Amino acid sequence: MPLPVGVGVGLDPSWKYAISRAALERFVFGKDIIFTYGPLGYLIHGSVLDQNFYVILLFRLIIELITFRISIATITNQKTKFHKILLSASIFFSYLFGLSIDYKIIFALLMILSWDNIINKKNIRLWALGIGSISGFCLLTKFNIGVCTLGIVILIILAEIFQDFQSKSDLSTSLFALSDAVIAALTSCFLFLNPNLVENVKQVFLCVFIATFSGILAWFIKIKIIDKINNYNIGKPSSNHENLSAKIYFNNGFYIAYISAVLITTLYLSPLLINYLKGSLEISSGYSSAMSIVGSYWELGFAVVGLLIVLLVLLQIMREEFLGLGLALAFTLWMSFKHGYVRQDGHVYMFIQSFPIISSIAIIKLKNKFKILRNITLVYLGLIISIYSLASSPFNNPNPNVESNLMGILNPINLINKVSVLFNPEKLRLNINNNSSLELSKVRLPEKVLQVLNNKTIDIIPWEISIVESNKLNWQPRPIFQSYSAYTKFLDNANLSSISNKSPEYIIYNLRAIDNRHQFFDEPATFSYIACNYKLSSELNEFINTPALSNLMVLQKRDKNICSSSIKTKQVSLGWNQSIKLTDTSSLVRASIKFEYSLLGKIYKTLFRAPPVNINIDFKDGSHVYFRIIPENSENGIIISHLPLNDNQAFSFFKGKWDQRVQSFNFSTNNPLLYKQNIKTNLDSYQILDSSISLKDKSFDISELKEITFSQDATEEYVGALDSQNSNFIKGDEIYLHGWVVLKSNPQQPLWILITHGAANTPVAITQTGWDRYDVGNFYKNPIYNQSGWSLSLVLDEFPGDSHLMKTWIYDPVNKTAKQLKGNHNLEINQSP
Repeated sequence: MPLPVGVGVGLDPSWKYAISRAALERFVFGKDIIFTYGPLGYLIHGSVLDQNFYVILLFRLIIELITFRISIATITNQKTKFHKILLSASIFFSYLFGLSIDYKIIFALLMILSWDNIINKKNIRLWALGIGSISGFCLLTKFNIGVCTLGIVILIILAEIFQDFQSKSDLSTSLFALSDAVIAALTSCFLFLNPNLVENVKQVFLCVFIATFSGILAWFIKIKIIDKINNYNIGKPSSNHENLSAKIYFNNGFYIAYISAVLITTLYLSPLLINYLKGSLEISSGYSSAMSIVGSYWELGFAVVGLLIVLLVLLQIMREEFLGLGLALAFTLWMSFKHGYVRQDGHVYMFIQSFPIISSIAIIKLKNKFKILRNITLVYLGLIISIYSLASSPFNNPNPNVESNLMGILNPINLINKVSVLFNPEKLRLNINNNSSLELSKVRLPEKVLQVLNNKTIDIIPWEISIVESNKLNWQPRPIFQSYSAYTKFLDNANLSSISNKSPEYIIYNLRAIDNRHQFFDEPATFSYIACNYKLSSELNEFINTPALSNLMVLQKRDKNICSSSIKTKQVSLGWNQSIKLTDTSSLVRASIKFEYSLLGKIYKTLFRAPPVNINIDFKDGSHVYFRIIPENSENGIIISHLPLNDNQAFSFFKGKWDQRVQSFNFSTNNPLLYKQNIKTNLDSYQILDSSISLKDKSFDISELKEITFSQDATEEYVGALDSQNSNFIKGDEIYLHGWVVLKSNPQQPLWILITHGAANTPVAITQTGWDRYDVGNFYKNPIYNQSGWSLSLVLDEFPGDSHLMKTWIYDPVNKTAKQLKGNHNLEINQSP
């Protein structure tokens, strides 16, 4: 059993804390919070807080006991020793691979459905109600668990309907069972979704009462009046017929009344369930493109081979007598494959965990005449277990859980300690709280920051929500509370609506992003609002550092929006790798980019994943960068004209130094066939209404720098240094060069910094001082030095694979002379890792 954990620092620990905190604060999921987990998600992956420890521990213990009992029952029900050993080994290795609680629930259901004659015509509606209710509960924990469990029961019932149709049997029972499952799922989901359970129950029962009363009244009129008249006219009164009609009418009438009540309540009186399902679907659909990682093709091919082998087995058992079970296993196999290989890193173990149990159940149901197919499946099962039982797989996707789980199983002390938890849970709770305190101390803000933020509404960008718990802040989150999860236009707009209608007074900001994205691109419309409505706090106008986090910025709400509402739009249609040049240098420019999938792309994305799309950016100073862009939300308009590349540049951006940097950009992907070839792009220009914002274009076009006179003689006119000195890089990597310099006679004068390489001093990039360097000012005890910094970036795709000496010069554009700055950058470029 995975023991509960406390609050931690980092991307994943932060969302685990957030869902626990949101549940305790009684936030409405689907409205206040939109995530892959619902209001009960903290039970399976939440962080332990003071109020939820025993609930989490009890829930996990119940799930473990149930799944353990079901596993033992399934094993003992097998008729042969071979099947018992096969199923036992498969379950063992799935646990060894770190099978999570959500998948334990799914496989417990599948194992029950594999029992002989477990579902038949007599009990199918009871099973539909029971599993449907559980599915609704699961929808409120983790969305994909609910989808999988409900999908399994629906497929089982659809198989029954198909078989009834083939045999020309009565379809009504199976059809009602299908309706029962869906209604039960929606009902349990609806009842537990709203934190105000009493209000939900009142609404449902009010609608049920009204609908039932209407049904009874209609029945009374039919039976007592209309049927009496008809019987009198034909002279054949029948009390038995009357009682039978009343029973059928009452049952069906109540059934229809209840469905109407649920639909009316959900759609009109309290549409929280619709919002929750829509938000969860948006998260799930956007994940396939926004979070995809393309890993080893050998590993993917190996998994696809296993997928096809098991599907052949499932086709055989579906042809024989296990249509419903075969469909359920195939659906779960696809869900685990998509879950594992959309983001092809350590997530592949989601598929590896699932494969042994699914394939073993399929083999058990396969008849003896398919020995060759069974043996092929067994060989593959042995291979996949052998390969991934290693601490590090040959496909370069190590899973630390394998080694830790194996050591835990073999270490009797760990077992004793875990069992002892059941007898002394209070000790575990205290240990978790102590660990949480140690972790949270790493993100404790300085006292002067807490004095400013005291009782003020706060939001966190991009993801470190643990700051809230550590500093007891008044958290006012956006619905998608971690920026990287705003995968689609809908999700980004939900954040925009929230932050514009209920703006937090302060935002704790950090220039961070995952998967080589730019932080401005994660929630484009929302961040554009922030850029125009927030500035660096006047009271906290320096970087904030904690033991675990560096260079935090505190943004303060402006009195008014500084971006004009008037828009100058330029519409273009780009092909892949076709560049567009920015010509507007006097305003903020946003690019609304519409990527459209081809038919093949839509199918491929639905069944599997969409490959990453990159935006390749050329700056006027000669540097190049590329970032991953999210196709599903980029139409909301990304800020393209000003892109800070590091913390210092971001700090200056929020202080109002919006230097025009981007010269041109284009788009690329490794599989353009999945997209339509024309990328519709709108460039929208916004005038800045605040005169303190600097929008001047201070860049040189590097290609125009010619006939420069270089002087390598040491000069006493300047003081400064190149901070980045020696580096090893791989061809195609991005590097940052940064340093500082001032003119002694006039420290406030901005200086041009030129970067060259090779013996011929070939210019490769140019930039200007003006970036904040408070460390230099503090060292020299002179605030004039605070803006002495400079930085730029280069992508190493145009240099040959050898060593280069990068030189730094102070450039005089009037006389076209360059004087060498102290310090050279020795750059070693390798062709491959």
